[in-house]
Amino acid sequence: MFEDQYNEEMEAEVRRLEAKKRAADAGHPEWDNACARCGCELKGSADQYCQKCRG
Repeated sequence: MFEDQYNEEMEAEVRRLEAKKRAADAGHPEWDNACARCGCELKGSADQYCQKCRG
């Protein structure tokens, strides 16, 4: 039980760090997340792509 919670927390942290890196790569290290394709800011989400780029 503790292991499952720990794994979920670590996976969430990895997603957060990946999102922060995408923002930095897009030239906006102050953002929490950016679209991996067009570089627009993604607020409140750890998604990789914005609605426009998802199709």
